[in-house]
Amino acid sequence: MTPGQPVAGAGAGRIAPPPFLAEYAALAEPRIGAFLDARASDAARLPVDLRMAFSALRDYVLRGGKRLRGALVVLGCEAAGGERAWALDPSVGMELLHAYLLVHDDFMDRDDVRRGGPTVHSALQRATGSAHLGASLAVLLGSLCEAWALELVLGAPVPAERTAAAGRLLARALQDVTVGQMQDLAAPFGGDLSPSEVLAVQRMKTGGYSFELPLRLGGLLAGASEALLDALERFARPLGLAFQIADDLLGTFGSPEVTGKPNASDLREGKRTLLVARALEAADPRDAALLRAGLGKRDLGEAEAAALRDVLLRSGAVQSCREDAERLRGEAVRALHGSPFPARVAQALREIAEYTVQRAA
Repeated sequence: MTPGQPVAGAGAGRIAPPPFLAEYAALAEPRIGAFLDARASDAARLPVDLRMAFSALRDYVLRGGKRLRGALVVLGCEAAGGERAWALDPSVGMELLHAYLLVHDDFMDRDDVRRGGPTVHSALQRATGSAHLGASLAVLLGSLCEAWALELVLGAPVPAERTAAAGRLLARALQDVTVGQMQDLAAPFGGDLSPSEVLAVQRMKTGGYSFELPLRLGGLLAGASEALLDALERFARPLGLAFQIADDLLGTFGSPEVTGKPNASDLREGKRTLLVARALEAADPRDAALLRAGLGKRDLGEAEAAALRDVLLRSGAVQSCREDAERLRGEAVRALHGSPFPARVAQALREIAEYTVQRAA
């Protein structure tokens, strides 16, 4: 690749989601909307008017998204021979858990745009006229989503020992993602991270809760054996890393019109992504110095951001990361060979793996 050359897929149109994701989204959207409407109705009876806050959350949660994590809860349940109805409310909980993490992440990253619209803290800042109040309400709304997720998982219509196991899994996953986020925020203030260290952080922060958690959660609700849970993990673990690598590529090279969010945020925040780690390993001293000087610069201009992208390209980091993502995707797909999953579940997982790496938004 030459400097300024677009990354394949990064500026292209949206890739259609696989059939199962589209099917699940059509099923889940009205359930998520109905749940949020019911909670807003409950809040309307309180002595303090919170309609503005609940409306901002509803708009944010229903603005789009792949509904990937909720779909994986259902697939994990069906992989273990469970009924779809057992997993539907927990799958909505998983989507609300994702919303909780995004709301908090937007605030911590100081992002104003997500999925083509305002982040919750940004919308509430404008509505209230107070940055502090808007951010405080957003953080609390995110925490509400976390509580609702736990309620929906623990209320699944399955034997109590299964929901207890699912609750323990969720608690451990929340610890991991919280510590992963702490590392992600603190990393720019420390020394360089090696590629393997970056991947370890990313697995805790995103990869684990995006794939391992929902698939294992669905499996536990269906009473899956340890052998089947291990088979789900062999698929999920490499795919979670591939997903994060693809997300980092889109976050830096994707078109904001397609991705619905700015493409210089990671650079301005100084995020230690695999792209950055690979570039700092391979770049010549001048380019490495340019990259270090620009990372974390809050007032990084568009021309400066373009220069940093050129460093990522020249160093070979972009190509290397794309190869890593494809290798990990292949590892996940190979884990499906001879798996104990029903054929239709294995096919859906295979299509999701392909989409995860090749998606454009």
